Amino acid sequence: MAEWLLKRTDADIKLMSKVLGVSENLALILAHRGIRSKNAAVKFLRPEMKFLSDIHKMKDLDRACALIAESIAAGEKIFVYGDYDADGVMSTVILMKTLIAFGADVRFYIPHREEEGYGLNAGAVRRMHADGGRLIITCDNGIAALSEISEAETLGMKVVVIDHHEPGFIIGENGEKTDLIPEADCVVDPKRLDCPYPFKQYCAAGLCFRFAEAFYDAAGKSFDCRDECLTLAAFATICDMVPLMEENRIVVRAGLDILKRNRKANLGLWHLMRAKAVHEKVIGVFDIGFLLGPCVNASGRLADAASAVRLFLTENPEEAAELARELAELNERRKEMTAQAVERAMAELPEHAPDKVLVLYNEEIHESIAGIVAGRIKESINRPVIMLTRSDNYVKGSARSIEGYNIFEALYESRELFVRFGGHAMAAGLTMPPEHIDLLHSRLNESCSLTEKDFAPVLYVDRGIQPEYATYELTRELDLLAPFGRDNPEPLFGAKRLKPEQLRMIDEKNTMIFTFGVNDTYRKIRGVCFGLNNVFKEQINEMFDEYDSAKIFAGFSRSADFIMDVVYALEINEYNNNISVQMRIKDFHIYRGQE
Repeated sequence: MAEWLLKRTDADIKLMSKVLGVSENLALILAHRGIRSKNAAVKFLRPEMKFLSDIHKMKDLDRACALIAESIAAGEKIFVYGDYDADGVMSTVILMKTLIAFGADVRFYIPHREEEGYGLNAGAVRRMHADGGRLIITCDNGIAALSEISEAETLGMKVVVIDHHEPGFIIGENGEKTDLIPEADCVVDPKRLDCPYPFKQYCAAGLCFRFAEAFYDAAGKSFDCRDECLTLAAFATICDMVPLMEENRIVVRAGLDILKRNRKANLGLWHLMRAKAVHEKVIGVFDIGFLLGPCVNASGRLADAASAVRLFLTENPEEAAELARELAELNERRKEMTAQAVERAMAELPEHAPDKVLVLYNEEIHESIAGIVAGRIKESINRPVIMLTRSDNYVKGSARSIEGYNIFEALYESRELFVRFGGHAMAAGLTMPPEHIDLLHSRLNESCSLTEKDFAPVLYVDRGIQPEYATYELTRELDLLAPFGRDNPEPLFGAKRLKPEQLRMIDEKNTMIFTFGVNDTYRKIRGVCFGLNNVFKEQINEMFDEYDSAKIFAGFSRSADFIMDVVYALEINEYNNNISVQMRIKDFHIYRGQE
């Protein structure tokens, strides 16, 4: 179980509440997010596109616009070289739509995950050149493709890089860090040390959207497909798990608002929503991150991500419906494969004293789902995980990290072990000879400074709020803080000594539904808990005999002598035209009523 820690602040909450015209609860949560000034609070509560920084501050962006415009004017064939995940797909689509609108002779190229791997490769460069390509625009890759870009330049091709990954670097004798930037014509990456753009955490599609804005602006042309491209950028920002703060939050909020007004902003996205039966509801972060995004990623994992690009480019309803159906079916296959792979990998974990950084190897795990498996194991044990599997004569793998451990920098220290490597602080991909696995394992664990305290799961509680104060008004006010995601988590509250009046356990869905009384009134509040059925049963079995435990699990909890402390998030439940507040329980402690 997680440790519960109550957040603290020395901010004047009453003053913040008065100045901002919000409740003290909301003011407190803003203070917990480090938002203490009126200006910062206004920008956070009203995340409008006008608050984005001047994109012309982005290193090489204006040069890239000019170079691409010259290439279009000269009638040169352009290739947009993307990636096979949701961010790479949406980046490719945004650039394709932009360049097509300007009459460019443009094609897209998505590398095949198994046959080519991540990023620009020399074979693809030669194929694009042989096909008449004179300009390559990489998106969601390219910053690490030093030799491949040199080959393109040798062949007489121009290269523009639009990427958000960390550049390679060297440390000088004086300890100063110097980026290793490919010798492309333009390299647009806010993570460059010499890039003055203040916000560094865009995903690639967010960057491509901002590039499209600048490109239209430079041409003096109206950005006709702006809303469509903005929804795709928001989609990718959610799926790529970049921090949902500052400019990313603005992009996501604006994109979701467009989808509320126009569900058909992009035809392919509309049909994907239909395929997943969410086309009639208000689309949120959960829908994109857990229902729609995995379908896009599944195309690159089990087939060819080019089909996902075609889905979001097509204007043909029949083609869109067929492609969306195919992606949804691929994702069902991927889910089955993932469940089996996670079960195998978890069974092989050591029972005691696991490593600080887990380096796991299993030849039976399909390389396309190695990243998902690594992520699931990381979530289970809260440690950095690298999942490796066989790929021809090499092993390929994906890494997923936890807060406080920069997996990219840790792996970069052993870069000579890898044939290919790239990523960022929280995730990375690599290819290497199998004989290097043990050496990588020992190096990472010897250099890792994480302690057991860093591995302990923690729930940070914003405030103690008993059910009688969990009102509809408060729940709606919390919507001002959305969308929630990395670095902007949904607020969590604590409540003590709750007495369940009803309990429904749905074991096949690993779900529990509680009904709690509210402070000796007739009001009831529902509490929904996902994924903790076994934990609940263990705690109940420790307190009660088999007969009483069985009664509780069967729903006869009214007479059972136990109470609960819970950590929960607040949400609105809408069912059969009934609207109510419910608690989504994240964790609980159970003890006998008299304790």
